[in-house]
Amino acid sequence: MKTLPLLALASLFVSFPVVNAGDWPSWRGPREDGVSSERLPDQLPAEGLKQAWKAKVGIGFTAVSVAGGRLYTMGNRDKSDTATLFCLDAATGKEIWTKEWPSPLVPTMYEGGPNATPVVDGGAVYAVVKPARVLRLKAATGEVEWDVQLPETLKTDLSPWGITAAPRIAGEDVILNYGSNGTVLDKRTGKMRWSTGTKGSSFNVPALGRLGGEPTLMVLATNALVGVRMKDGAEQFRHPFGEGYFCHASDPIVRGDEVFISSSDHGGQLVKFGAGQPEVRWKSREFGNFMSTPVLLGEHLYGINTCGVKAPEAALRCVEWSTGKVLWSEKGFGWGSVVAAEGNRLLVLSDKGELSLGKVSPAGFENLGRFQALGGRCWTPPVLANGRVYLRNAAGDLVCYEARPPAAS
Repeated sequence: MKTLPLLALASLFVSFPVVNAGDWPSWRGPREDGVSSERLPDQLPAEGLKQAWKAKVGIGFTAVSVAGGRLYTMGNRDKSDTATLFCLDAATGKEIWTKEWPSPLVPTMYEGGPNATPVVDGGAVYAVVKPARVLRLKAATGEVEWDVQLPETLKTDLSPWGITAAPRIAGEDVILNYGSNGTVLDKRTGKMRWSTGTKGSSFNVPALGRLGGEPTLMVLATNALVGVRMKDGAEQFRHPFGEGYFCHASDPIVRGDEVFISSSDHGGQLVKFGAGQPEVRWKSREFGNFMSTPVLLGEHLYGINTCGVKAPEAALRCVEWSTGKVLWSEKGFGWGSVVAAEGNRLLVLSDKGELSLGKVSPAGFENLGRFQALGGRCWTPPVLANGRVYLRNAAGDLVCYEARPPAAS
């Protein structure tokens, strides 16, 4: 048996960072459902959590991905038309490497900057640069492995904001909400496996389900929920949704043969899919989500309702999955966002940067503390990884707080 030289063996460990159990390597976490298996403190201190570090990462709305002791996020520094991908030490905030590309700020209706969160998978990081440039880089060094300009491959009616949803990695595929009903690239080479046409693109991350035993992509497109067969992009069903309003930024949530979809203008729907036409189980204008995707805990959805209301009237709500019945509402978070942790705990970040910890159940919301964690506009959801909470605002202030529960005596 041949022995690898010591330097070559060492390089394997440099190229492939170890992924820890508490990592948050992709948009909405390790299972892409906004739920962490970590424990949080039983109560937030009155003075707030202890700040570990703070950094500047440029204008933008990407969340962070954490893997192998490193953190990845993006922003446009100094209001420039240049996007920067940052790799930082997750414990200290120290910069490890950065990469830059020309990318328009597009400060239209909001501050602008990147929206698509970079994703870490198998020693590689996948990043999206406006308007529709997709890259794979070595997570350890930032070396570019492939670089695909999608508009050169597929001419599409892309909005000025470009691709705003994170890539999703499934097996050997990179799933993108680009084109009519999604596009899939080979993650090793960047070559296009399939695409579904040039009619617009929506703003959410497609979900994965199964239809007739086949893996099926659930794409909330500009005016419909579309079931797309993963192996070849063939359309399996189409359910009209949101005709005339194209900003569907909340991700579909799949459970079994049902999928929850929502928008701020059209409210929410639970749709059953299978043989034949999809069936609407319920629809409600009392639970529609603009940018923040709800979390599903047991038989209930928890999320910020923004349907038909301005930010001050938006409310955290608990909704029964099977019926759409609103069980309770809690105001005071504006157009905020949520993630969940062990023990039915919710971390809720208000749009003004107040971080709340709550224990939730169908019976109500128990407030376990709240403090001003950040300033400015905060539309990006919190990230919980390895006992730390990461928060960012539109201006690019990224802050890390220690959030480990006290050690048992």
